[in-house]
Amino acid sequence: MSKKWLVLVVLAVGVFVAVVGYGDFGSTVDEIAKLPVHYLLAALGLASANYLLRFLRWSFYLKVLNIKAPIGVSVLVFLSGLAMSITPGKAGELVKCYLLNSRTGVPVSRSAPVVVMERLTDVISVIILGLMGFALLPAPVIAVLAVALVVSIAGLMFATSRSAFRTASNLTSLPILSKLSSLLRDSHDGFRELATPRIMAAGVAVGVLAWFAEGLALWVILKGIGSDISLARALPIYAAATLVGAVTALPGGLVGTEGSMLALLQQSGVARAGASAGTVLVRLTTLWFAVLVGLVALLALRWVPKFGEESIMVPEGN
Repeated sequence: MSKKWLVLVVLAVGVFVAVVGYGDFGSTVDEIAKLPVHYLLAALGLASANYLLRFLRWSFYLKVLNIKAPIGVSVLVFLSGLAMSITPGKAGELVKCYLLNSRTGVPVSRSAPVVVMERLTDVISVIILGLMGFALLPAPVIAVLAVALVVSIAGLMFATSRSAFRTASNLTSLPILSKLSSLLRDSHDGFRELATPRIMAAGVAVGVLAWFAEGLALWVILKGIGSDISLARALPIYAAATLVGAVTALPGGLVGTEGSMLALLQQSGVARAGASAGTVLVRLTTLWFAVLVGLVALLALRWVPKFGEESIMVPEGN
């Protein structure tokens, strides 16, 4: 096992133990044991719904960019990206571009905008869910959500603007960067296509539904262990905790997500042991379930044969 994976395992176990210990080991374990199996299955089903909705968005984005891949390969490549949920900001999901390239020959520059726009629309979707409960969240959390939304939109506008493209093109005219010019051109064109109002609105709408499903999973788990909290309060708590974890830049949002979720749940009247149990269970059924699904998909993808150039639909005008 590499040092990076060892550090990640130690960090994950440490966070898990700390969260359980925070609510008192005995009391937290008792709360976890109270969860009926059908509530756990419901939470896993909601997490799976999140993956299904995001896969539909992935397929939609590929179609918009006129990238064609066999459905089996597309599914496995998308699911493989879930294994990268433990990378900071899920940046590791760019591996999907290389996996798609290795199996179908689709240039990385053509698919990279899909992954980037997935992450961007996810951030915007989570922020929207968080702001839906702005009256229930502390002012500092609301401020962070608002700033993150403004920065995300500003970053999108800059990345797709002609001036940004011209600036980057001038840089790639330098000898050391000249090989990046074609990659930049293809990627920029893809960004512009995916950033049109209609495509963006569709992507964000699907994202809101997908992350609503995981927020609903938190509410289901809390109900299952007997914690009395409304859905209108559970959704923004899950969204805010997810965003806090993302901005910490730690793998999988560890520490930041758990810490903020514990604090917000307790602030909403959930007992310490219930908040600890709910946090542990929702992280197992969302983050770690996603990683497991992704690893299985990565293994399965190794057995999928490569497809020739005929499996690629070359974009018009190229």
